[in-house]
Amino acid sequence: YATRMLLKNRGFTTVVVLTLALGIGATTAIFSVINIVIFNPLPGPEPDRLIQIGERTHNNKDVPGFGGLNAESVEMLRTKKEFFSEVVWWEGLYLERKGADFIENLPGVAVSSNFFRAWNIRPILGHTFANGESARMIDQRTLNRDTAAVLSYSFWQTRYGGDPYVLGKTIELGERHLTITGVMPPHFQFPEGASPKFWVPVESPNPREESANIRMFARLKPGITAAKTQAMLDLIARQLLRANPSRYEDTWHRRGGGFGILMRPLRHEFTQTHYGADDLQRTLWALLAAISFVLLIVCVNVANLMLARTENRQQELAIRAAIGAGRVRLMRQLLTESVLLAALGALGGLFVAIFGMKVLISLIPETIPRLKPIHLDSSLLMGSLLVSGLTALVFGLVPALHASRSSVSDSLKQAGTGATMSFGWRRYRGALVITEVALSLILLTGAGLMIKSVDRLLHANMGFDLENVLIVHPGLLRGEKYYFSDRAAAVYQALYDELHDRFAALPGVKAAGIYKIDFFELGYTLEGQEKSIGLLPAGTGVGDSDLFRAVGIPLLAGRYFEKADIGNRVGTVIVNQTMARFCWPGENALNKKFCDKSGRLYEVIGVVRDARIGFRQLSIDEIEPTFYRPYHADAHGGGYGPYFLLRTEGDPEKLIPPIREIIKSVESSMTTPWFEVARKTLYDSTEAQRTYMSYLIVFSVVGLILAALGIYGVLAYSVARRTREIGIRIAIGAGRSQVINMIMRAGIRLAAIGIGLGALAAFYLMRLLQHQLYEVRPTDPAVFSGVVLLLLCVALAACYLPARRAAKVDPMEALRYE
Repeated sequence: YATRMLLKNRGFTTVVVLTLALGIGATTAIFSVINIVIFNPLPGPEPDRLIQIGERTHNNKDVPGFGGLNAESVEMLRTKKEFFSEVVWWEGLYLERKGADFIENLPGVAVSSNFFRAWNIRPILGHTFANGESARMIDQRTLNRDTAAVLSYSFWQTRYGGDPYVLGKTIELGERHLTITGVMPPHFQFPEGASPKFWVPVESPNPREESANIRMFARLKPGITAAKTQAMLDLIARQLLRANPSRYEDTWHRRGGGFGILMRPLRHEFTQTHYGADDLQRTLWALLAAISFVLLIVCVNVANLMLARTENRQQELAIRAAIGAGRVRLMRQLLTESVLLAALGALGGLFVAIFGMKVLISLIPETIPRLKPIHLDSSLLMGSLLVSGLTALVFGLVPALHASRSSVSDSLKQAGTGATMSFGWRRYRGALVITEVALSLILLTGAGLMIKSVDRLLHANMGFDLENVLIVHPGLLRGEKYYFSDRAAAVYQALYDELHDRFAALPGVKAAGIYKIDFFELGYTLEGQEKSIGLLPAGTGVGDSDLFRAVGIPLLAGRYFEKADIGNRVGTVIVNQTMARFCWPGENALNKKFCDKSGRLYEVIGVVRDARIGFRQLSIDEIEPTFYRPYHADAHGGGYGPYFLLRTEGDPEKLIPPIREIIKSVESSMTTPWFEVARKTLYDSTEAQRTYMSYLIVFSVVGLILAALGIYGVLAYSVARRTREIGIRIAIGAGRSQVINMIMRAGIRLAAIGIGLGALAAFYLMRLLQHQLYEVRPTDPAVFSGVVLLLLCVALAACYLPARRAAKVDPMEALRYE
């Protein structure tokens, strides 16, 4: 009977089932993704006993963070068997092989032999590492002997075309033959997301690694507490300080609280960068709050529809009671219908979740490390089903209780009047609609702010025009003449001068500049001061290869470099705006002097506008105080580059093939060059913000649809219940527009109250998004206005459909309605 009743009221059934399906499906999908990728990323038993160990670190502005370890620290920690039941480490390994045109540089990971056993994850082909296969690292590019290798799924697909017979084959890398023993599943992307191509076993970390570049984790033994472990780490840190004070008490280690070794739960590796700069926790909590709003909207919507449906059946229930049905019998009938609706909604939600998972997985940045496959979480699915099912049941039974307590005679007397529901029930249903609208406005506001923020990011002021700019990274140079020759600096300079001249001569190239950036170097001291500060050294070409004139970075004061400025003994520099303000606030930076820790003196001859050209690519990171020197003085030194920025007349990508040929003809003993189109690079750098924006858009669209369905459902049932009343109004002269206005006023009144309350809540809640916004205020008036206008338009559409139906009521049919 319940099935027949639901089929008889197809509109009500469709709206409720669709609402439940959207809520259950969307909630389950996003909870499953976030739970597996971030909050429960570690496979295997007792993940809470897995810890990560690293040095206390910081950035150039003394913001504390969590770094890696050097080889000495790792070796000391490996001996602490009374604390750890298992110790695992990994380190970047870059092996090279001679390709058809250039030396191919493949990023991999050198890992301890128990690396894969720690996760208890089996490869899809072959096996992982066996005893006796481990090699020793000589440096980050060299192993002492041939060994085994396990391939990543993506590398197996791209390099070997998914060949199932790849096991046992060898690949020559770094003058060693690596025997392929296994292929990991596609979801295994650890560490560093999808970047590593392979893993090889090593006996111990690179002994030459004095920098903190080794990542290490351990499994605590049962009974070992975090406090006891940290005390042991503090003791090791003191031992290292006493044994090698020159290494651990340098300028870098004295910053950020001094040298120390810290521990943290390993799951933090999946939510934070190595330096703790981009903590994802706040973002994820915001996403969880947003999806909770969606689920709450679902509950409210179902409650409203069930209330409207049950209220519309008061006379039916009264007749049933009059002919002998007891309260339990009435509630049982409504309970059966509610269970059936919940079951249909759950079935629809399963399909929505399966589709939603595919969409959400495609939005996960490849840089996020993963160990577990993403799938529908059964416990989360059951939780969503339980919440939505209870909503359907509770709000199906509450009106039944009200009906069972009402007077049968009073309900039967109303049978011919088509009386509307009581004021209390109308107010209750109206409150539910208001709640839906308010929650939807909060979600829409968050999505609107993120859309505007991403748009600002994509059109950020980078300090120069990005259009038609190609960044050329020639690759790393190999060969004795670049490492051991006394004329290494001259060889470097001649090579880059020739590359520049040939690039500039290409048809379609308007200008070519050379740029080089060093690692952070501390210990610069301003003239007249004692305290050292952190500055970023960079290099530029001179004359035709001048970076500033090539890409259009304007000179604000002073002059550009001239050929007379080239030379180690010449200390002229050009500084950016940030350095001028940071070092000499309120003063003219020209002719100011500062020196490095060796006592070398530099003098400022020019100030240029800030430009966001980072280590390897363009980014929206905060601009550092930077000074420029002619790159010739340190062309072959540390850091990144030199590389080229070319201003082109047309599409920069069309110049990549001829540029590759030029590099190959000039110097083939270098690693494969790579290229960046400036505009696309900027777009790629906003991946995290765009992912977050996409999630919020999905949530807000679902919320908006549910709110529209809620408004429409309430008004549609109101019109159906007031059919006789509307017919009488039309019979005594009410026009079509009057009837439409009457119905729409009721809906718009509810929407307006919901919009007002939602805007007030959003005004305070949007401050939680501050860390995700770029040049957008959380209370941006344009976004708030646009969201209010959009919600009003949707509310008007949801109100108009029932109102138009009411205006078409035939008075004669309406009078015979009951």
